[in-house]
Amino acid sequence: MAGESRSKLRVWDLPTRLFHWTLVLLVVVQVGSVEWGPDWNKEFNWLTLHFWCGYAILALLLYRIAWGFVGSTTARFGHFVKGPGAGIAYLRGLFGRKAEPEIGHNPVGGWMVVALILGLLVQIVTGLFATDTDMGYYAGPLTKFASDSFSSGATKIHKIWINLLYVMVALHVSASLFYLVVKRENLIGPMFSGDKLVPSGMARPGLRFTSARLAASLLVAAACVVYLIVRVGGG
Repeated sequence: MAGESRSKLRVWDLPTRLFHWTLVLLVVVQVGSVEWGPDWNKEFNWLTLHFWCGYAILALLLYRIAWGFVGSTTARFGHFVKGPGAGIAYLRGLFGRKAEPEIGHNPVGGWMVVALILGLLVQIVTGLFATDTDMGYYAGPLTKFASDSFSSGATKIHKIWINLLYVMVALHVSASLFYLVVKRENLIGPMFSGDKLVPSGMARPGLRFTSARLAASLLVAAACVVYLIVRVGGG
């Protein structure tokens, strides 16, 4: 409401924000490494960059799954993953009277986060078993442990699944723009600053923020798991 007094509320911790924007950057680079890179510079080994971005994304996803159980309140799956009823009720009231802003992900946005994490996992894991002959012969690090038919299937899924991810990302971005333009609620800014503007009279939730040291430890552990996967595969 115009003229309503607002104040800042810390919603997103630094590890969650760094995860979000690092993942965005890596996905853009990974897609670009096979979609645009070869046309821009044919001499550069774009597929090697593609693989390394995939390894980094896998480490981030493993970290985020762990952080979803032991991280700060708004980063936990238990905080934002609600049942179907909550999602339907939220959608019904989306254009209703103005309600207090959601702290963290809303019930629909929470499921979108889960879908994106799982969707990216499918893309990365199939890439570990995939082969490519369009830019020379390259094989994922776990290809040698799979049969030819399994590897062929993984390759097909890897090439097709990306189109579903494009749709999911488009929905995610469109939803953020919808809230910004129609609902007059900025969801993008808080993911940079960590703070959200809420009505001053709103009851403050008891949010708990987990140590960034634990986040760093989880990320190192996730990176070690990915390193072992690549090492075992001889990559």
